[in-house]
Parts: sequence; structure tokens; C-alpha cells
Amino acid sequence: MSARIRIHCGERLSIEHVEALYGEMESALASEADVELDAGQVHYCDTAGLQLLVSLRREMQKTSHDIHWLETSEVLQQTCGYLGLNESLGLSRPE
Repeated sequence: MSARIRIHCGERLSIEHVEALYGEMESALASEADVELDAGQVHYCDTAGLQLLVSLRREMQKTSHDIHWLETSEVLQQTCGYLGLNESLGLSRPE
């Protein structure tokens, strides 16, 4: 198993938090490790936050790494479903 870096998305995956998350994700990319995302506490997300996650996953896949979801909130799952991002983010569809 390769090394993994855990990133907590917090309660708001939105434009006002993208810069801080970007820094964490940039460090994860530089470390060449897989990323574990904990999004279980996300109560709000917008397209800027989701765009960051899609970008992270695409960049990681270029180096044969990927993101692994520890938890995803219902809000995140629903929003990604509405926007058609489940496949892009490697999310399974909610039951």
C-alpha cells in the first residue's frame, strides 16, 4: 500500500476555503502520495470547492495516484449527483 495523506474538507467546501485546501492538496501532490479525503462534515459546497476536487483527482491520476474517500456527507453526494460529478470524483452513487 502506498503512502496516503489525509485531508479534512471541513464544513464548507466553498470558495472562501479553497485557498487553504489548495495549499494542502498542492503539498499532497508534491509528496506523490494518495490522498484520503474526509468530507463527512461538509454541510455546504459550491462549484469552486468541487472544481478543486476534480482538478486534484485529475492531477493525481496523471501520476497513477488517486483520492480515497473516507466519508462523504449527504450534501456533498447530492450536489455531486445534481452536477454529474460522481464519476469525475470517484464517488459511488448514494443508495
